[in-house]
Order: sequence, then structure tokens, then C-alpha cells
Amino acid sequence: MREYNRDKISCLILLSIVFIGNISLCPNVNSSIQSFFTLRAIITGGIITDYYNKISQQLNEIGIDLDIAVMDWTNFIDQLLYERNFDIIYFGLSGGLLDPDFTGIYNENGSLNLFGYDTSMDWDDDLNTGINEWYMKQGTLIMPLDSEERVQHYWDWEQYLMDKICPMLPMYNHNDYIAYWANLNGYNHSKGLLQSWGGMFWNEKHLGQNSTDEILISDAPWSDLNPLFQDDASSSFISNAVMDPLLWIDSDMSIWPHLAKNFIFINDTTLEITTREGIKWNADFEGNFSNEYFDVRDVYFTLYSLKTLSDNFHIWDWLKDMEIIDNRTLRIYIDGDHTTPENDVYTPVLTFLSTLILPEHYLNQTQEGDGVTPDINHPSWNNFTTNAFGTGLFEMNNFTEGVETILTVRADYWGLNETITSDPALEFERRFGDYSDIINQLKIRIIPDINAAMNEFQDGYLDIISMNLFQDIREEMYTNTNFSIQIIPQNSMVFLGFNMRVARGPIGSRELCPNDELMTKGLAIRKAICYAIDREEINNQFHDGEYRIIHWPIYESLGRWCNPNIIHYDHNLIKAYEMMEKAGYDIPYYPIPEFGKSYTIGYNITLIALFACSTVYILYLLKKSRKTRKRYYYIKQ
Repeated sequence: MREYNRDKISCLILLSIVFIGNISLCPNVNSSIQSFFTLRAIITGGIITDYYNKISQQLNEIGIDLDIAVMDWTNFIDQLLYERNFDIIYFGLSGGLLDPDFTGIYNENGSLNLFGYDTSMDWDDDLNTGINEWYMKQGTLIMPLDSEERVQHYWDWEQYLMDKICPMLPMYNHNDYIAYWANLNGYNHSKGLLQSWGGMFWNEKHLGQNSTDEILISDAPWSDLNPLFQDDASSSFISNAVMDPLLWIDSDMSIWPHLAKNFIFINDTTLEITTREGIKWNADFEGNFSNEYFDVRDVYFTLYSLKTLSDNFHIWDWLKDMEIIDNRTLRIYIDGDHTTPENDVYTPVLTFLSTLILPEHYLNQTQEGDGVTPDINHPSWNNFTTNAFGTGLFEMNNFTEGVETILTVRADYWGLNETITSDPALEFERRFGDYSDIINQLKIRIIPDINAAMNEFQDGYLDIISMNLFQDIREEMYTNTNFSIQIIPQNSMVFLGFNMRVARGPIGSRELCPNDELMTKGLAIRKAICYAIDREEINNQFHDGEYRIIHWPIYESLGRWCNPNIIHYDHNLIKAYEMMEKAGYDIPYYPIPEFGKSYTIGYNITLIALFACSTVYILYLLKKSRKTRKRYYYIKQ
């Protein structure tokens, strides 16, 4: 019996030791990690300020303070592009990019290289450039443009950029929620309003509707309808309504001939475009040119103007030369790298040729002294800014500045001519509809106040509206049979960008980590930040979990171009601590883990070993005690 009691006492002592040992291994949760340094984050205000406040709390857990600077839009853009007195920036990209080539954003000399990447960060003597720079350049040289080889190349580049450079933490891709009255048939938000037009019709009037021969939408004011100089979505929408592109890119990223009848690569650096016949230009608003037809001169003039006059002239560097072969044929010479003596491939060329085509006969009435460059001081250029026209579905019927713009379907639009649209290479009816029950007018009301626009929609004075900022109303509409809602991923991304320039101190440091000489201190800190930020928590707190967390440095909407196995910076404080320690910042303790989660390797091994040894010894004592009790029972009997 005394032996049995001794074993009970031993068990109690051992359990006490385990308990006390566990407590001694647990950190002091009331302690706080000292601040190692402060990073400056800039923003224009709004909900992103709330993001930053949450991010600041999350970064405090790894010893990083955040200095949040709220500024107006002008100063923000000035900081973004010129002064760059920031370490962290919350920013977004949208539209325009239909190819995985993000040159201009992630390369050394890119106009939007706000991250400060330069080739010294990953210089390779054999490549004679930075590895990231090499990846980006090579991606534009692989043909065909949609080949598996090119897809794999961009997968490799994405993984390299996010793992070895880590210029940013991809945050979210937003869904686009569009609501419309349910009696509108044929609207396809993926295609967009313009491509859906030929298949849309009203089956009856809805509340507040005056006519079934028009569509009413709202937008912000537009500023410049000339695609060479415009920089806002409202202007771009109207330009796309009245003008046509040379090539058309569908929502699935497939490329189709449009004003071009066909396009053929003679070789990797020579492309021949044949223009479509029988397409009439809409008359200019003065009525001076009423019987003009589209031809190869319009294409030549447009591409020349884009390369020499447009605000984005630098992105047309690949266009080396052009040659008009005949009235229907233009030969384009491509050079993707001017540093070599021969012409080099530039794979994204077709996405650039989905540009809107300008009327040469109207805008090229006079030239500068060289006899070639269009004279943009001619009155036609100023007129075109506010009275644009083209070969597109619509013409500007009327507009009242600050009130509304009215677009009317052209009776002589070439898409209504079966002689042209029967071309099997177009698959026009499948893609654009048959225009059999055509709606003739699009009215765009200028309503900058989104709440006022929503009231107008609910009262029936608008037919289609974005619901992105109206979650509560959207939830109600799901069960209201008067409305329909379509959801598609936006062609966009938002990210937390890092200023990796050396002058920014810790976040851009090129020194090797004292505890890992395979990476720089700056890279380790950037990775630590990525692991410390809980994107899911931010999403749940501010957006009820509606946003999709992304992991790529390109648009999620690019689909097959997104590496399915790319590194994920999911919230993981342990990895964040490890990165900070590699960079030489000693974390004095690790917070108590949530149940079921593991923390430091040393902590875990010690704890597991202690529990394992304790469990074995307890089982041994219990087994021994059972034998003692049994023996005591027999003796007593």
C-alpha cells in the first residue's frame, strides 16, 4: 500500500512539473515586442486608412511601426511617381493589360516601377542583366504568343519575382457586381454593354421606364474623347462606343479580326494586316466629310500617331517601321529590343493592335514642317476632343456638359451589313448578336454621387448600375424578381507595394542577412511583412469576406497565365518571426499559439519532448500501480 501511495505521489509531482514547465516555456503575453524601426505608409484616405490601422496592429507583432501619412490625390501621385518618400503604398492596377507582359511595372526602367527594382538586386554575370529583367524580356520574345512554352515561362517568372524579389504583397481582386432591371434580356456583363448590344431587348417596361428603345446608365464626367490623350474610364467608354479597334479581344482573351480582315505573321518580326472593305466612317459633326470609307491609311495614321504623339508613346517602342503595300495592306516591322542589330520578336504585339482606329481624313488635314507629322494645332483636333466619331456602333447625337451624353445607333453601321458580317472569320452573330430587335439609343447620365445614382436606379430612371459599393442593397435585390445581378472578376488587382530603393533603409537594404547569407535584409523584412499581414482578417472585417485573396503579380483574370503553384504569403507569424530573425532582429518571445496551431520549432520540440516523456512515464506508473493494487488485493484476501 505504501508503494501504491508513493506512485500516486510521483504522478502528481510529475504532472506538476509538466504544468510548471509548460508555464515556464510559455511567453509573457503582457510583454510587447520592442519597435525595431518605423515604415512610412502613404494613402489618400477612405477605407484604406482603416486597412492601414489594422495592418499597423499586425506589424507591431513583429516589431515594425507604421507611420501613416494621409494626403490629397495630387500629392499622392507626386509621391508615387517622383518624390517617392514612402516605404509602403496601397495601390491598384486595372484595365488595359491583356497579356502577362507587365513590362513598365516590374522592370528597371518601367514608368510605373514604383517598387524601385533595379538589376543590381539580382545581377547575373552570365545573363549580363538582372534575372527578373531577363525573365521579362524573354517573355516578349517567345512565339507563338499563347504557346505552352510562353505560359511556363511566365509561371517561372511570377514565382521568381514573388519569392526572390518580393516587391509587393498581392491583396485582393474585387468582384464586379452589376444590377439591371430583369425585363432587359441578353445583357452579358462579361462581354460588356457594347458587345451585348446586338442581342439585347426589353420584353416590357419596368417601373419608371419611358421607352423600350433606349438604355439609361450613369457615369462620371468625361474629359477627352481622343484615345491618344485620354486618361479616364468615362472618356474611354464613349470612344469605344463610337470607334472600332483594328483587332477585338473577347472576354476570354481570344483575339479576333475586326476592322482588320486578317493578320498574318510573315516571320516573327514582320506582320501583315489586311483591312476590311465597305466600312463607312460616320460624318464629322460639321458635316464636311460625309462619304469617307475606312482603309489602310487610317491604320497607318493611327499607329504613327500612337508612336509619336500619344501620351503613352513609350509603349510603342516595338513598332520599328510600317509600309503601305497597297490600299488594303499594311506591313508592320517589329523590333522588341533596340539594343541588338537585328529585329527582335515582341510577342504582345497583337494586344497593342486592339487599339481604336482614328479618321486620317479628318485629323490629318495639315502636317508639320516635315510633311509627315500631323498638325495637332489644326481645329479638327480640338473638335475631335469633344465630338469624336468613328466606324463604331454609335454616333454622338447630343451631349450637355455635366448632365448627359446621348449616343444613337448608326443606321449605316457595318455590323448591320450581312455582306460584311457573314465573314466566317468574324463569327459575328455568335459574338455580337444578330441585332434583330435593336435598341437604338444609349443615354449616359452624369451622376457623380453614387448614392444619388442608386436612388435613380431603384426608382427606375436608370437601367443598369454597379453594385460594388452597395452590399446591403445587393443582398435585398437577390430576392427581388424585378432585378437581376451578374458577378464577374474585375480585370484588376490591388496590392501593398514596397519601396525597395536602398535609400529607404531597412525595407530596401541590400546587406546580406546576418543569419542567412542567401538573402538580403530587405528581402527578409519584406517577406516578414507579407507573412505578418492577415489579409483574411482585413477582408472579413471590412468586406464581409467578399474580396478574393490573390497571390500573383498579374491580374487573376488572365487565367491560364497565373502560376497555380506560386508561393503563398498566407498569414503565418512564425514565418514572419523567422524572417525578422534572419534579418538580425531578435524577437524576444513568441505569443501563445491558438489551439491547434504550432509556433517556433524550438518551442515545439521542447514541448513535444516533455509531453512525450511525461506520457510514457505516467503510463508506466499507472501500469505499475495497477499491479500494486492487484497484489494488495490478493494479500488482503
